[in-house]
Amino acid sequence: MLLPACWWLEPNVNEPDRPALFAHDGALITRRSLAAAVAGLAALLVREGVVRTDRLAVVMAPGVDLAICLLAGMGVAAVAPLVPSSPLGIVLDDLRRLRATHVLVDGDPPAAVLEAVQELGLPLLHLDPLASAAEPAARLAGPAATDLALLLQTSGTTSRPKVVPLSHANLLASARSVAEVLALGPGDRSLAAMPLFHIHGIVASLLAPLVAGGSVICCCSNAPHALLAALDSLEPSWLSAVPTLLQGLLAEQDRTHQSTPAHRLRLLRSSSSPLPPPVFERLEAVFGVPVIEAYGMTEAAHQICSNRLPGAGVVRQPGSVGAAAGPEVVVLGPDRRQLPSGECGEVAIRGGNVTAGYEAAASSGWVHDANGDAWFLTGDEGLLDGEGRLTLTGRLKEMINRGGEKVIPRRVDEALLGHPAVEQALAFAVPHPTLGEDLAAAVVLRAGAAAEEQELRAHAFSQLAPHEVPSRIVLLEALPRGATGKLQRIGLAEKLGAILFPADEPVRGEMEELVAHTFAAVLQQPAPGRNANFFMLGGDSLSGQRVVNALEQALALALSPVLLFAHPTVRSLAEQLDQRLDEALNALGAE
Repeated sequence: MLLPACWWLEPNVNEPDRPALFAHDGALITRRSLAAAVAGLAALLVREGVVRTDRLAVVMAPGVDLAICLLAGMGVAAVAPLVPSSPLGIVLDDLRRLRATHVLVDGDPPAAVLEAVQELGLPLLHLDPLASAAEPAARLAGPAATDLALLLQTSGTTSRPKVVPLSHANLLASARSVAEVLALGPGDRSLAAMPLFHIHGIVASLLAPLVAGGSVICCCSNAPHALLAALDSLEPSWLSAVPTLLQGLLAEQDRTHQSTPAHRLRLLRSSSSPLPPPVFERLEAVFGVPVIEAYGMTEAAHQICSNRLPGAGVVRQPGSVGAAAGPEVVVLGPDRRQLPSGECGEVAIRGGNVTAGYEAAASSGWVHDANGDAWFLTGDEGLLDGEGRLTLTGRLKEMINRGGEKVIPRRVDEALLGHPAVEQALAFAVPHPTLGEDLAAAVVLRAGAAAEEQELRAHAFSQLAPHEVPSRIVLLEALPRGATGKLQRIGLAEKLGAILFPADEPVRGEMEELVAHTFAAVLQQPAPGRNANFFMLGGDSLSGQRVVNALEQALALALSPVLLFAHPTVRSLAEQLDQRLDEALNALGAE
């Protein structure tokens, strides 16, 4: 079956002047203009030699241009959006694993991407999405429903990410499900806070509102202060995000001492990791709108289950991710028999939004139950109640969920093992008040070798994405093992509690004092000592950005947003700031 070329615009083709996209500054792109830009860019891609069987890696800054490139790219090939901040090693691995044939970038591509493209000999495309609307474009042929539209990566218990192929039919089915559950229509406007290299952002924040005839605000920043400003100035009717971002809105609200944020929302949606009940309650109290918690995964083109709006469908229940919302959902026992309500087992799904199976993996992810019916295993454990609502009780996959960012422990292990002084390494989850889980690692050094924690973190930072770098790396003489000799990852945080939170020392010097008081102001707690780790104190990436912003203003220095990931303690961050301040002063003296 062939789909319309712009299937994401079909419900509203008779009203071409309705809004489709808004830039962060409020600039409007109508549905007619969006269709023209997509058709023009698609025509340019074809003239560059891109064909339906190609794989177009897209590495761009967030915003309207990225949204247009994704839509246009999917019209002529399979698109693989990548994380712009990834280091060279990850970029190379991603491009190879995805079998990318072309790489599309914006005007300021990351150096790691340029180096990777050159090393692999891939064609580099730099096209202006909005300017392409003026290009003569032949009528864009619609894709087949089964044509590959999107390639994303996910991971299970192995250190090697899996490639998830998603068809146009998968994306359309999931987008329609999100639109139906949230009762989206032409009058709705999404605030796209989630990045468009993530299935949550692509389907829930971009495709679902367009399919419903509505519009999308394409954020250039998902910092809480920027989102709160957009709620006021651009008047979105809804917002979908991970719990960490939603908690960031509450923290920013507290910081600015506003009683009620200015907005015209009719709902908030949370997905990608569990939403703590106290946060759920506070969001509803502060914003005065229902909060809809959903459950999804990349392999399902995002949505699997969702709570419903008040008065529509099964009543919301705290702790539940709601009833099936798109695919069929069952719970399977160890013998692959479907379990009755109330019994825990592995959650399995099937439906129009579910991937055909992992690429080049030992298993496609699909199994047959005891009756011979095919189901896709999610790797999550849960139970269904009598009303069909799903409650997740744990993850069967060995994965750490760091505020919606999935971390594969074995990937972290291998990065640390790449340091010449490391004999053994074991990454593990640590409870965290806002992220749900944080990441730490235990390391055993080689005999006669020496290495400090900060040196190991710097090594990890050169090999991994920032969210994959442990907040703490503790040095041990031996790693805990079970009766069979296997390393014990589970429960390690409890066993190492005293080591993870060492006795502190008073700060020394003006810079350490400045850093400690900045930590205290942002986290709203007493000033810590010099050994305190920002993330172990309860900080996360959003509050960390506020620390960096505050230090930039205090010191008149331009600081990297990821500085705190690399130097999370009062002592190490102060040392870095002293060094950078000295360099800035020397540079001024040289002039």
